[in-house]
Amino acid sequence: MGLAIVSALVAISTHAQERSPQPRGELIDWTYASTFGTGIYNVGGRTVTVFRVPFSHRLRMPDDDQWGIRLKAPVTVGLYSLDRPIGDLFDDNFATVSVLPGIEFEKEILPNWTLRPTVSYGLGQDVIQGNWSQIWEIGARSLYRIPLRQSELSISNAMLYSGNRASDGVRQNYGVFATGFNFIVPTGKRLLDRPSNIGVHLIHYLFFNQVDFFLQSEGRKTVAQQYEVAFSFGTYTPIKVLGIDFDRIGVGFRTGQDFYAIRIFTDFIF
Repeated sequence: MGLAIVSALVAISTHAQERSPQPRGELIDWTYASTFGTGIYNVGGRTVTVFRVPFSHRLRMPDDDQWGIRLKAPVTVGLYSLDRPIGDLFDDNFATVSVLPGIEFEKEILPNWTLRPTVSYGLGQDVIQGNWSQIWEIGARSLYRIPLRQSELSISNAMLYSGNRASDGVRQNYGVFATGFNFIVPTGKRLLDRPSNIGVHLIHYLFFNQVDFFLQSEGRKTVAQQYEVAFSFGTYTPIKVLGIDFDRIGVGFRTGQDFYAIRIFTDFIF
């Protein structure tokens, strides 16, 4: 499916290059789309559909003496307002592809408390108009697990600084502090010979500098906070599909100022 999407975008790009680029005052929120995950979000009347494939490879498992190391290279395809009439496709819409390679370290600092520092740097391109952007992210995530009698409560935090610099010189930088609560309950059933569970997530995102969605040069939308509730079904042992480990599948509903989204996720939490 991912290859089919990329192939379609290449065909669109080739067709678009035969036309003279049309001036427009609309820009792309590169960083947010690259880190949002798979789903659909709407801000200020513009709809963005995102497909994200979380390619990664673990180089080393964490233990008492050394940090675990995981290489990441998520690939994201973003389709911006493609629900408009087909006649406006090349004038009013965007189709982007980005890759954000990075490295993540992992270690259990204290019993049940895991820390994961991370840094990523990559590129994105608007395949219709040819604009491109540098994208980066640096920060740390933590996970604290509280075992209960037959269930588990996890408390996650993330402090991240992200940004991008587009080829036209436009910059965007913002920080986010996220806090999430994940409640996992066993189902008593098995999936692919693995014990299964269901989960409920509650997440709060607080943005510093306020995440700035570039919609139109004369009407930019900013968001200071977002809230998400999510539901998931998973297993206690990861399932490998096409070389990618999954331990759950879930759907989240996110909202903020003039913003709402539905996203699909395969791990907890951000």
